[in-house]
Amino acid sequence: MDSGDFGSLGLWIFIASTIVASSWSKSRREAEKHETLRRIVEKTGVIDEAKLKELFSPANDEKSNPGGGYRALRITGTIIMFIGAALAIFFGTAGLFCFFGVIPPPPRGEMVAAMLSIPVGIMVLGLGVFFSSRFAEPPPDFRNQPPAG
Repeated sequence: MDSGDFGSLGLWIFIASTIVASSWSKSRREAEKHETLRRIVEKTGVIDEAKLKELFSPANDEKSNPGGGYRALRITGTIIMFIGAALAIFFGTAGLFCFFGVIPPPPRGEMVAAMLSIPVGIMVLGLGVFFSSRFAEPPPDFRNQPPAG
Protein backbone atom coordinates (compact mmCIF):
# COMPACT_ATOMS: atom_id res chain seq x y z
CA MET A 1 0.00 0.00 0.00
CA ASP A 2 1.22 3.48 -0.74
CA SER A 3 0.64 6.52 1.45
CA GLY A 4 -2.44 7.61 -0.56
CA ASP A 5 -4.21 4.40 0.43
CA PHE A 6 -3.57 5.07 4.11
CA GLY A 7 -4.87 8.62 3.76
CA SER A 8 -8.15 7.50 2.20
CA LEU A 9 -8.43 4.71 4.76
CA GLY A 10 -7.97 7.26 7.53
CA LEU A 11 -10.67 9.49 6.02
CA TRP A 12 -13.21 6.67 5.89
CA ILE A 13 -12.36 5.54 9.42
CA PHE A 14 -12.87 9.12 10.62
CA ILE A 15 -16.25 9.39 8.85
CA ALA A 16 -17.40 6.03 10.22
CA SER A 17 -16.30 6.88 13.77
CA THR A 18 -18.09 10.24 13.56
CA ILE A 19 -21.33 8.54 12.50
CA VAL A 20 -21.04 5.89 15.21
CA ALA A 21 -20.29 8.49 17.90
CA SER A 22 -23.21 10.64 16.79
CA SER A 23 -25.69 7.76 16.86
CA TRP A 24 -24.35 6.55 20.22
CA SER A 25 -24.70 10.04 21.69
CA LYS A 26 -28.27 10.32 20.41
CA SER A 27 -29.24 6.92 21.83
CA ARG A 28 -27.66 7.78 25.21
CA ARG A 29 -29.55 11.07 25.32
CA GLU A 30 -32.85 9.26 24.68
CA ALA A 31 -32.02 6.60 27.29
CA GLU A 32 -31.33 9.32 29.86
CA LYS A 33 -34.68 10.95 29.12
CA HIS A 34 -36.50 7.66 29.63
CA GLU A 35 -34.55 7.02 32.85
CA THR A 36 -35.54 10.47 34.10
CA LEU A 37 -39.20 9.76 33.31
CA ARG A 38 -38.99 6.40 35.09
CA ARG A 39 -37.51 8.03 38.22
CA ILE A 40 -40.19 10.73 38.23
CA VAL A 41 -42.89 8.06 38.10
CA GLU A 42 -41.16 6.04 40.88
CA LYS A 43 -40.89 9.05 43.20
CA THR A 44 -44.22 10.78 42.60
CA GLY A 45 -46.40 8.08 41.06
CA VAL A 46 -47.91 10.75 38.82
CA ILE A 47 -46.90 11.82 35.33
CA ASP A 48 -47.08 15.58 34.91
CA GLU A 49 -47.94 16.27 31.29
CA ALA A 50 -46.08 19.59 31.21
CA LYS A 51 -42.89 17.94 32.50
CA LEU A 52 -43.33 15.12 30.00
CA LYS A 53 -43.60 17.56 27.09
CA GLU A 54 -40.64 19.53 28.39
CA LEU A 55 -38.56 16.38 28.68
CA PHE A 56 -39.33 14.88 25.27
CA SER A 57 -39.68 17.99 23.15
CA PRO A 58 -36.66 19.03 21.08
CA ALA A 59 -34.51 21.69 22.66
CA ASN A 60 -35.26 25.15 21.31
CA ASP A 61 -32.46 26.96 23.07
CA GLU A 62 -31.33 28.79 19.95
CA LYS A 63 -33.40 31.67 18.71
CA SER A 64 -34.51 31.57 15.11
CA ASN A 65 -32.18 33.49 12.84
CA PRO A 66 -34.14 34.27 9.66
CA GLY A 67 -31.82 34.64 6.74
CA GLY A 68 -28.92 32.89 8.45
CA GLY A 69 -28.79 30.12 5.86
CA TYR A 70 -28.96 32.68 3.06
CA ARG A 71 -26.01 34.60 4.44
CA ALA A 72 -24.03 31.45 5.19
CA LEU A 73 -24.47 30.13 1.64
CA ARG A 74 -23.51 33.47 0.13
CA ILE A 75 -20.41 33.85 2.29
CA THR A 76 -19.31 30.23 1.86
CA GLY A 77 -19.82 30.37 -1.91
CA THR A 78 -17.81 33.57 -2.18
CA ILE A 79 -14.95 32.15 -0.11
CA ILE A 80 -14.87 28.95 -2.19
CA MET A 81 -14.84 30.94 -5.44
CA PHE A 82 -11.93 33.07 -4.23
CA ILE A 83 -10.01 29.97 -3.16
CA GLY A 84 -10.56 28.51 -6.64
CA ALA A 85 -9.44 31.76 -8.26
CA ALA A 86 -6.31 31.86 -6.10
CA LEU A 87 -5.48 28.28 -7.04
CA ALA A 88 -6.10 29.08 -10.72
CA ILE A 89 -3.68 32.00 -10.50
CA PHE A 90 -1.12 29.85 -8.71
CA PHE A 91 -1.34 26.93 -11.15
CA GLY A 92 -1.57 29.28 -14.13
CA THR A 93 1.61 31.02 -13.03
CA ALA A 94 3.31 27.64 -12.56
CA GLY A 95 2.15 26.65 -16.04
CA LEU A 96 3.58 29.85 -17.52
CA PHE A 97 6.88 29.26 -15.75
CA CYS A 98 6.95 25.78 -17.26
CA PHE A 99 6.07 27.18 -20.69
CA PHE A 100 8.87 29.73 -20.61
CA GLY A 101 11.35 27.23 -19.20
CA VAL A 102 11.90 28.92 -15.85
CA ILE A 103 11.09 25.64 -14.07
CA PRO A 104 11.19 22.17 -15.61
CA PRO A 105 7.82 20.95 -16.87
CA PRO A 106 6.06 18.03 -15.21
CA PRO A 107 6.72 14.64 -16.80
CA ARG A 108 3.30 14.36 -18.43
CA GLY A 109 1.14 16.88 -20.25
CA GLU A 110 -1.98 15.58 -18.52
CA MET A 111 -0.75 17.01 -15.24
CA VAL A 112 -0.89 20.56 -16.61
CA ALA A 113 -4.51 20.06 -17.68
CA ALA A 114 -5.33 18.60 -14.26
CA MET A 115 -3.58 21.49 -12.51
CA LEU A 116 -5.82 23.96 -14.30
CA SER A 117 -9.05 21.94 -14.19
CA ILE A 118 -9.05 21.50 -10.40
CA PRO A 119 -9.32 25.27 -9.64
CA VAL A 120 -12.03 25.63 -12.27
CA GLY A 121 -13.97 22.82 -10.59
CA ILE A 122 -13.55 24.51 -7.21
CA MET A 123 -14.82 27.81 -8.64
CA VAL A 124 -17.86 26.07 -10.16
CA LEU A 125 -18.56 24.46 -6.79
CA GLY A 126 -18.39 27.90 -5.13
CA LEU A 127 -20.68 29.32 -7.79
CA GLY A 128 -23.17 26.51 -7.11
CA VAL A 129 -23.10 27.15 -3.36
CA PHE A 130 -23.50 30.89 -3.95
CA PHE A 131 -26.49 30.47 -6.26
CA SER A 132 -28.09 27.86 -4.02
CA SER A 133 -28.73 30.72 -1.59
CA ARG A 134 -31.63 31.69 -3.86
CA PHE A 135 -33.53 28.75 -2.35
CA ALA A 136 -32.92 29.83 1.24
CA GLU A 137 -35.04 32.33 3.14
CA PRO A 138 -33.53 35.81 2.69
CA PRO A 139 -32.99 37.98 5.75
CA PRO A 140 -35.78 40.37 6.72
CA ASP A 141 -33.67 43.42 5.88
CA PHE A 142 -33.00 42.17 2.35
CA ARG A 143 -32.04 45.09 0.09
CA ASN A 144 -34.40 44.34 -2.80
CA GLN A 145 -37.54 44.35 -0.68
CA PRO A 146 -39.67 47.49 -0.28
CA PRO A 147 -39.46 49.18 3.12
CA ALA A 148 -41.94 47.91 5.66
CA GLY A 149 -44.66 50.13 6.88
